[in-house]
Amino acid sequence: MIHLRAMMQHRYVSGMRRRWAAAFGNGRVAKRWARRAFAEFEVSAGRRAEMLSSIVTDALHLTKLADDLVVGRDGSRRCFVDFLLQACQRVDSGDVRHRSARLRSYVDVSVQAKALRAFADYLSPRKAFAGDPANVTALLLEELPDSRPSLLAHAELLIERRHLDEAIAVIQRALRIQAVCPSAQQLLSRAYAAQRENGGRTGDLDGMNYDLSDKFCPMPFTHLATGYKGDAFACCCPAWVPFAVGNVLDAPSADAVWNSDVAAEIRRSMHDGDFSYCSRTLCSYIAAQKLPLKAEITDPLLRRYIDERSVVLEELPQMVQLNHDPTCNLACPSCRTEILTAKAEEQDTYAESARRVILPLLRKVNGQSYISGGGEAFASKHYRSILAALNRTEYPDLYLYLITNGQLTTAERWRQFPDLLEMIDILSVSIDAARAETYERLRRPGKWPSLMKNLELIAEMRRSGSIRRFQVNFVVQEENYREIPEFIELGTRLGVDSIWLQRLTNYGAYAEGAFAKADVTSPAHPQHTELLDILRSPVMSHPAIDMEMLMPLLPEVVASDLRLPLLRHASRRKCNELRWGVIDA
Repeated sequence: MIHLRAMMQHRYVSGMRRRWAAAFGNGRVAKRWARRAFAEFEVSAGRRAEMLSSIVTDALHLTKLADDLVVGRDGSRRCFVDFLLQACQRVDSGDVRHRSARLRSYVDVSVQAKALRAFADYLSPRKAFAGDPANVTALLLEELPDSRPSLLAHAELLIERRHLDEAIAVIQRALRIQAVCPSAQQLLSRAYAAQRENGGRTGDLDGMNYDLSDKFCPMPFTHLATGYKGDAFACCCPAWVPFAVGNVLDAPSADAVWNSDVAAEIRRSMHDGDFSYCSRTLCSYIAAQKLPLKAEITDPLLRRYIDERSVVLEELPQMVQLNHDPTCNLACPSCRTEILTAKAEEQDTYAESARRVILPLLRKVNGQSYISGGGEAFASKHYRSILAALNRTEYPDLYLYLITNGQLTTAERWRQFPDLLEMIDILSVSIDAARAETYERLRRPGKWPSLMKNLELIAEMRRSGSIRRFQVNFVVQEENYREIPEFIELGTRLGVDSIWLQRLTNYGAYAEGAFAKADVTSPAHPQHTELLDILRSPVMSHPAIDMEMLMPLLPEVVASDLRLPLLRHASRRKCNELRWGVIDA
């Protein structure tokens, strides 16, 4: 009996030792892997050990969840997927960044994607994945097809294996989910470059293959645009250079934003010709290959910036775009899924920012302020307070580019702002339709009769000279592109100065499938050829048409020597559009 008891005790202790040894050994392996795999992830001093400890804990738990996949327990796939993505989000908490990215965009998931790639490599030897990390990312996409980190990690694996067509399809899915994503754009550039190496892509009319080394863009030297939650950007469009240079809601002054370290780095990228922070898929001027040569720039101020390689500027921006308050009376599907109104505490923050940063800046601007591409100026208490403050005495050189959906621009509304008309250079109305039924689908809950009444009022104001320029806008999409000729007729009847045709972009309002269906500007859309026929038709020769955003769709335009206006300046000195300050301006 004593012998039997001793033997059983020996077996128990031996079994426990084997389990402890296995656990300790796995822990040691996981620690070595984490130190190596996450060596290029940068964190603040003192946090690396904490980050690596969390990664090791998650990795050990993920091995157990991966083994559960083989057993086939109910819910094991979703449990594994959810925990893996949560582990990547934990890596991305705080101030973590990857060494390959000097700046992080406002839609950045690069840390999560690179963490996922590392976890996929670690987990691939498990039986469930047969030694292939692509099986890990493929599983994630089967369960969560709209996961951007999963799409990016999977695409990178496909590029490494030279499965380029498949990789490009995956990357384009990621861009349909979030068009701004710089990580997806960089992967697309890699995939296209690999195709060119294989002789499968000429790249002659490819914005990804556009040589920018000797080109110049004045935007970071002339434009400051605010966006969501007050982030500010050194471009006319936050989606084109999606790296915040500061935040107008918490900055001590406008100069702290305008001449921040990030703003200086973006300007440096222009001087060096690498354009590291610019979107090659969204920027119309890069995609259409219409940036000027540095040597062509003759505007004295821009010439000085180029010659002196200026990155910190004494001069103020010539265009200040205010887009940070999303308050709007409409919920257009191309922009948002619901009507948004700033909360009371947000209004207080906006009001303080107007007092401390925005209005002091506008008093000194010799150019334009654009209000607002992020909401409705007349629905926003914040923007209404700014509009009410503007007058020619205190803001002598400022002119407004005022954009509105037109639903609130009644005669009574204009009477509430007696000094405003003198401040407006361009009054721009977003419509997106030429027919009542289309309008009321695309600009909900707007009413066509109200819009038309207010448009007729604005047209009369233009004829009488009360406003200087009148523009109408049209976001091209599947539901309305056939109405482009009718929209031009509407603009002609109203006597507008400009008809602005814009490309539909997914900033997060659409699911991937819904955006793919709506985006008729995509070559993959079944009706894309019909759209191109319209864009090439004689009606598009109307002198008021501004289709800069659609230029990259037409190869003959990309291949041409056509110059596009970019810098709009509305001071009394130069009230016309500047064409880059080049000789043929």
